[in-house]
Order: sequence, then structure tokens, then C-alpha cells
Amino acid sequence: MADPIWLTPVLRDAGLTVNELHGAYNRGHGDFGTIWGVLAHHTGSNPPSNNPNYIANHPSLGLASQLHLSRSGVFTLCGVGIAWHAGAGSWPGIPTNNGNQVLIGIEAENNGREGWSDAQYGAYVKGVAAILKRLGRGQDRVIGHKEYGAIQGKWDPGGMDMNLFRIRVGEAMRGRPAVIINMIDEAAGRNPWVGDRRSEREIVVGGDGKGRMVPFANAHIYFHPSVGAFPVPHADPALGPEKSGLFEAWASYNYERGPLGYPVREFTRLEKRDGRSTAGAVQAFQGGVLYRRDGDARGWFVTGVIGERWAAEGYEKGPLGYPVSNEYKRPDGGVVQDFEHGSMYWDPSGAVKILTEGE
Repeated sequence: MADPIWLTPVLRDAGLTVNELHGAYNRGHGDFGTIWGVLAHHTGSNPPSNNPNYIANHPSLGLASQLHLSRSGVFTLCGVGIAWHAGAGSWPGIPTNNGNQVLIGIEAENNGREGWSDAQYGAYVKGVAAILKRLGRGQDRVIGHKEYGAIQGKWDPGGMDMNLFRIRVGEAMRGRPAVIINMIDEAAGRNPWVGDRRSEREIVVGGDGKGRMVPFANAHIYFHPSVGAFPVPHADPALGPEKSGLFEAWASYNYERGPLGYPVREFTRLEKRDGRSTAGAVQAFQGGVLYRRDGDARGWFVTGVIGERWAAEGYEKGPLGYPVSNEYKRPDGGVVQDFEHGSMYWDPSGAVKILTEGE
């Protein structure tokens, strides 16, 4: 598979309006090999507009995504080569920290808080559906930057439930009309391990009154329209809540009202292998990625610049191992986070340094 020089005709065949920037077919950071799918973004720009040229010729990144999508639902082809848009991150099937090489990026003109107009959301769905059909991929091959890049603290595309978005993309690919879906029920269906539902009604949660929660036998499922619905697993009965459980760890940070906010990805069980010192579990939230080792009294979360650097070092399988503290400030204005085998120090200059044990 080569560069997606077919993007414009494929999108136009789907009934979408597409403009092309001069030089788009010669712009990029090298050529694609096999393309895994699509990475969805928002630009972070406020109304009324954001120039696609900024995506094509970003001052520090160069080509920052292949496509720009305006608020009015118009696509602009910015380049067809590899773009620097993914950064550090992970997702099943994608090389860790190497999403740029396998993902087509779409930068939608949105500040992440304004909501999504019918014109823009509809074009986003139809455009992704057309691209995935051309690639021969399913609806599962579109993910949000907030899903892939949670370790960086990414939250784009803001205000978009990616599970619902994937469902809408699938409907568009099959030519079916959109149907009303209860996303908590949908989350329980794709995660049968949660067990029996323990409440018939949905409980209102969150400061804005838009969140919903339902307890199940083995997890609580939380929903917010900006992120979707995800289960947070309870403690392992063999270890108890004092030594396991992401839900219990999250509760210690005041659930969705605390610094972590709502869950944004499914949890992952981490086995004791591939360099890990011990087993545990991990789940991404709006405010960071929460880790808890089996046997530990609490969980710790990583985020931001330190989280991005830790990811580049190999996450918990790297030389530093699992986090054993959250970030804390030093008298010099820097920020430190401790790990099993050392610490990371963010200097006010912006540099991140690795401190070995004892420094």
C-alpha cells in the first residue's frame, strides 16, 4: 500500500466537498506502507475558522494531518505523505508510539467544547466511512487521538463519543439509517465480563448533570456524552479492594469529579511478563492514565509531558517500571514523578530528565 493519493476522489464519490491545497501530492514526511486506519482530531481553534494551511505547513510539525475538515463540513486535502499528528501513544494493532506511519489524520475545525454541527459531524462520519471502505477496513479502524494518545493527556476530538462515532461510521458504510442507542447498554454488551446489572435506573453523576452511571456485578459503567460509556473494573475478589481494583483506586481520587475525570478507554489487564515487575491493570481517563499494581494499596496516574516521555521510554515495561507516585512540585519550580526504578523531573525550562535512584 502506498500514499493515499485517492483521498479526494473517494471523498467526492461519497458526496462530500473537497478542496486541495497546492503541493498536497508532494507534501509529507516520507511514504506510507500499510495504512491501519484513521485518527480523528480537533484543531483546538475557536470560531470562526482555522486555515487549512496551518495543518499543511505547521511551524514545528510540517504536515500535521492529511485532511482538514471545516465547521461547514468541507474537507481540504493538505498532504498525502506521512503526517506528524499522532505522537506518543498505543492502541491494539498499532505500533507503540508510531501511529504516524499507519494512520490517516483528520483535523476537524473545532475547539472541542463548542459541540458538533450536523454538517460537520455528518461529513466526519461519511468521510471516515468512505476512507475505511477504500482501505477495506471495518468501522473499528477509526480511533480518537484521546484514545491513542491518552498518555499525553490528549482529549481530542472533544465532545465526541468515539464508540457512538464508530457505530455511525458502520451504519454509513452499510447504508443504514442511524438508530437511537443507549450507550451504557452498548458498553455492557461489548464487555460481558461486567456481569449482572445491579440497578434498573441510571444514576445522574458529574458536576454538569450530564453524566450517568450504572453499577454491575464486576464494574461500574460511567457515561458522559463527551467521551462515551466505559466500565471501570472492581477489585479482584482474590486480592480484595485494599490490594487491587481500578474502580477503588479511581474512587480515592473522587471519581469523575476529581483530577482524572471520566474514563475514556477500556481497561487493560497487565500480566507479569515482557519486562513487567508484577501484574496489574491500567485505564485511561480524561485527566491521565491510571495504573495499579496487584498488591498495592493505591493506584497512581501519569499524564502530560512526563507521561509522554515515560511512554517513549517503554511505559511500565521500560527501565523505570510502574509509577509509584503522582506528580509533585519541587522548591525550584520543577515537577517530579517517582517510578519503581527512578524518577522523572520536569524542569521549568521544559526539559524532562530521568533521575536514577538516589539522585
